[in-house]
Amino acid sequence: MSARRWVGQPVPQTDIDAKLAGATRYIADLTVPRMLHAVIVRSPISHGVIRHVDTSRARQVPGVHAVLSAADLPDRRFGPYGEDWEVLASGKVRYRGDEVAAVAAESVAAAREAAALVTLDLDELPAVLDAHHATEPDAAQIWEHRPGNVANAFEIARGDLDAGWAQADLVLEDTFTTNRIYHAYLEPVGVMAEHHDNGSFTLTVPTHIPYKARLTYARALGVRPQQIRIVVPPVGGSFGAKYEMLEPLVAAVLARASRRPVRLVYDREEDASIARPRPPFWFRHRIGLRDDGRFVARETRVIGTAGARLFWSPSVLATAIHRVDSLYHFHAMAGSGHLAYTNEPPTTAMRGFGNAESLFGVEQLIDEAAERLDLDPVEIRRRNIVREGETTLHGWHISSSQLPACLDRVAELSGVRERRGAGEGAGERGTTGLRRGVGLAVAHHVSGYRPILADYDGSAAIIRAGGDGRVTLFVGEPDIGQGQATVFAQIVAEGLGCRPEDVALHGVDSALSPDAVGTLASRATTLAGNAVEAAAADARAKLDRFLEADQGEPIDAGPDGFAEELRRYAVGHCGLPLLGEGVHRPPTQMPNAEKYGNPSSAYPFAAHVAEVEVDTATGQVRVVGYWAVHDSGTIINPSTARGQVLGAIAQGLGWALMEDVTLDAGAVTNPNFLDYRIPGAGDLPDGVVVEFVEGEEPNGPHGAKSLAEAAINPVTAAIANAIHDATGVRCRDLPMAPERLWGLLQQAPAPRDREEVTV
Repeated sequence: MSARRWVGQPVPQTDIDAKLAGATRYIADLTVPRMLHAVIVRSPISHGVIRHVDTSRARQVPGVHAVLSAADLPDRRFGPYGEDWEVLASGKVRYRGDEVAAVAAESVAAAREAAALVTLDLDELPAVLDAHHATEPDAAQIWEHRPGNVANAFEIARGDLDAGWAQADLVLEDTFTTNRIYHAYLEPVGVMAEHHDNGSFTLTVPTHIPYKARLTYARALGVRPQQIRIVVPPVGGSFGAKYEMLEPLVAAVLARASRRPVRLVYDREEDASIARPRPPFWFRHRIGLRDDGRFVARETRVIGTAGARLFWSPSVLATAIHRVDSLYHFHAMAGSGHLAYTNEPPTTAMRGFGNAESLFGVEQLIDEAAERLDLDPVEIRRRNIVREGETTLHGWHISSSQLPACLDRVAELSGVRERRGAGEGAGERGTTGLRRGVGLAVAHHVSGYRPILADYDGSAAIIRAGGDGRVTLFVGEPDIGQGQATVFAQIVAEGLGCRPEDVALHGVDSALSPDAVGTLASRATTLAGNAVEAAAADARAKLDRFLEADQGEPIDAGPDGFAEELRRYAVGHCGLPLLGEGVHRPPTQMPNAEKYGNPSSAYPFAAHVAEVEVDTATGQVRVVGYWAVHDSGTIINPSTARGQVLGAIAQGLGWALMEDVTLDAGAVTNPNFLDYRIPGAGDLPDGVVVEFVEGEEPNGPHGAKSLAEAAINPVTAAIANAIHDATGVRCRDLPMAPERLWGLLQQAPAPRDREEVTV
């Protein structure tokens, strides 16, 4: 392998100076001439028939240019997973917060005044507020075209399950629940919409998937996709919330009605009140093992909450049911589940995408099996994990894996083998009954996922290098704040011979950028990175051919001479910039009708150990140590990679111990950061250890594969296993908040072989 100059280096973020100076312009910072402000009128009830929406008084407010309800729009239903989206509610409202009317005015104050004057005549109906009850015969019907309130279902089976159970010496079965959590991005949802005289639209919206979203928006607006231009501004965080959204459509119809640009931006309370959180799931997991710790069978049943309409929760459900079968060899499995409509805010994808939810229970059962079979938690996992070169139960080909080395290294760093079950007391705090424990969990994920877009997988990139020495990169995968711009700049610099700071990633604009699947399923570095690498190689080859034929003075090789190389190229081509094109077609397969196939070109792995201190008098848990070892192939930027892992640990810690979107009669009761607490710096333990066991992924740029989602997937399970090690109590429900854990501790006998220390 040739020496690398930029790949593998902790290059500073290329956009960090602008962000630190407050110069980065997010959607709330953008203005255009004649811009109006939008406010949405929402349902005050969870379920009801719309008798009438009276907008007459709202239209009289000075500065108001448009007031719309469903009566002003075509009767059109659409959506990414079914016909359950409406721009504005027609006929019925289906959750508290449902979009019933919208106002566009010269100021936010005028828009809010007008919105308050819209009168809603609603006949309240019984509300369905529980996914288990939703499918029972006496439950109210939410969508008439979906009888029984079954929003979506998924079923899969593989292998001889009966034979598997017959071979099992130990069968473990239990139920687990995961909860709603808010994405808690820094930037609330916002959009700018413009309608043009030719009937086309420009939507400036922070989205992961501009090209796929454009298809949904075109159906909603009754235009061709080519009539919608999507511009992605800098994104102030998302974590899965900002895929396809209704807000761009509300702004678009207001812009069309008013013939003025319209901006819609939520404040934090509105954003959190109607936010589409992580879907809560109920799991029943069953695992069979031989007495040597080898798995022989697995079965799972999942019930999830879709809320009032489907966003991306169906894909999350499918992942939660079957992805774990490509982390471990279970040899035979059956999984089934459904999402239920409820009269609650819709749910959608969040970092970890069902994989994290499933592993919360599966990894706890594996730890319980290790205890029953007198195996250490590292060994039982080593005996069952999938390995490099193997094909899993569902046809996933593992082209690279350093998971065995990750397990060994995290065990060495944390001492989990030796310290597990020790029941160490802790005396740092002045409370009684403190216990310490350690817990292990492993995880995997994908690097892209073939079924996302029917037309193609893969990515494309364009490089434009001008005679002024500036290099601009165009891809269709938006940077959503994860450091992608820097990683791509390093790949370009490595291949083209410039410096990373010479490379600017152009914001995604459907009028300029290549079409793309988008930034989701942890695909950007691996798939788009390959296309970027190919584009840099293409540009370098063109430049080298020109320089070989050029009769000018020799140019110093390397970054110092790069600007002069580009100047000569531009002069020799009458001002034409150097253009490089790259296309990457990954060796993936669309799963067949039996859901068998290889949907991703690369699979990352991780092994985590958490150390907790539990106050048995209060149920309070403090994470006091954490070790994370990852296999993400070649690490292109160690600084951004470490940041991704630390951020994921923080998010997972919050999910495990404190975060919970609470509802009362379908309304969110904690829509702010005072009542909805997310982790701060003080909640993370000092000296979190993050290491990477580097390998060479044959399908990734410079051997790299994904990282960001794999990093959150084991966190809740590692903490749960550590709590059990400390107390002997198994917490099967998220969050593992003090009141919940305290209740379990009151029911449990004192842990064997653990000595409580009073300090």
